[in-house]
Amino acid sequence: MPKLKQPTPLKKRAFDFIVTHCASYCHQLSVKGDLEKLRQSITEIKSEVFSWLPPILNQLSEFCERFFDEFSKFGKEMAKSGGRVRSMTHRKIAVEIMMDVEIPGLRCSDLHLECANRSEYRRFQSIEVLIMQSPSHAFPSSKAMSYFRLENLIEIWLITRCNNQELRIIGTHCKKLQILNITYSRYVTDDGLRALQMCPDLRVIDFVGSVISNDCINELLSTHKKLEEFNIIKHDYLPWAGRVEVYDPCSRPRELVCPSIRRYCARGPVSEANLTAITVLFPNLTYIQFCCQFFSDLTILKNLKHLTELSFLSSYSILSHVRHLLTTVGENISSLEVKMSFRGNEYFKQDDVNFVYKLCPNIQELILPYDPNAPHDILVVPPFNKLKVLSLKNSSSWEATVEFHQLPELETLMLANFTPIVQIVERAMFDNVKFPKLKRFCSMLLTARRDTGLDDLNTVARERNLDFKILTISDHDL
Repeated sequence: MPKLKQPTPLKKRAFDFIVTHCASYCHQLSVKGDLEKLRQSITEIKSEVFSWLPPILNQLSEFCERFFDEFSKFGKEMAKSGGRVRSMTHRKIAVEIMMDVEIPGLRCSDLHLECANRSEYRRFQSIEVLIMQSPSHAFPSSKAMSYFRLENLIEIWLITRCNNQELRIIGTHCKKLQILNITYSRYVTDDGLRALQMCPDLRVIDFVGSVISNDCINELLSTHKKLEEFNIIKHDYLPWAGRVEVYDPCSRPRELVCPSIRRYCARGPVSEANLTAITVLFPNLTYIQFCCQFFSDLTILKNLKHLTELSFLSSYSILSHVRHLLTTVGENISSLEVKMSFRGNEYFKQDDVNFVYKLCPNIQELILPYDPNAPHDILVVPPFNKLKVLSLKNSSSWEATVEFHQLPELETLMLANFTPIVQIVERAMFDNVKFPKLKRFCSMLLTARRDTGLDDLNTVARERNLDFKILTISDHDL
């Protein structure tokens, strides 16, 4: 019998009810067109409900995000069912739930900012996280950061829109900044990055897509003693951008070691000299990502004594390099990710999966592309004892299926292009012997649309109170 859901803690259930009730009530006022009452209700929620939420639990921030999401969801459902589309005026009032009050841990994103005028941005009084991935055209194109309260910001994403002027504002006012993502901002240069010298707590920075010199990056590494990573690919892998060399580690004197760096991404052609420099300059690496073409074997990485996570994002043949490296460091590896951007000759086959099983006894996360030997081939997943996350993608046009040995710790399963997917998931869902801890299955969006039986399984799980859920994700996440 599959594992049943545990009862929701009373405090969480009460919190969920209050959020949904407040959002639903405001939605009904919006449907009636009573804007005055809607604004008054938002004010009353801030004065009455907020005082009930303990600030130490950071529930104010969660309440605001959940309230706005629920309010927006009700509006979308209304429009989808044939009702009228909610006007921006109503959403502008709803976003005031975040304004004019101190909210520890407040997160603001494009979805919130598009509902406010730039003159109102300072009404978000205590922003700690500011996420601007795709700002609307109304977003200020010059000195955008000057419209916000900056003193509490810990994390900033300013994708494509950043420039040296913005970085000077950030460097001057964001003394608590730890994470900065300014990817694909082509107007950022060395001068802009040097303005961040006044952010002493910087831990993570991503400036891929900007033209930054090796000298400037070396200054960055020397100045920011707490820096843990830069330019790691966390989302979509774009071969045309990802392969471009951003930094040459050979440009840094070997004696200028960076002990704080924990995560590193190697791009462009990688030679033996590059790998040697990486191991010497960044001796405490726990994670290394390769987005490159290799011109040397990787066994020198055995000198990285703390290395536990490997990621290979490539359009080149890399399987032989992966196997060679695992022969050396496999016992220490807890996470292995391999994603190929184009069809190649060296996707993982059954023998390669068995090889990983044999060499990596402590692996907890495994993400692989699979290539069947023939149509209707069967991939048999070995009994990984510690595996918690498994993602497999059939990268061939041939149909293939998958079978499993016992996976006692597996919590998340992701499969793409395996058939028959509904039957595979159903067997896993009800097999408490092979999958005693399985809680979620992630399906590609197109698969979920094609195989509506996955929705039926979600319904069955809810009706039987099973601790199992089927989620839909994009192809890039597999």
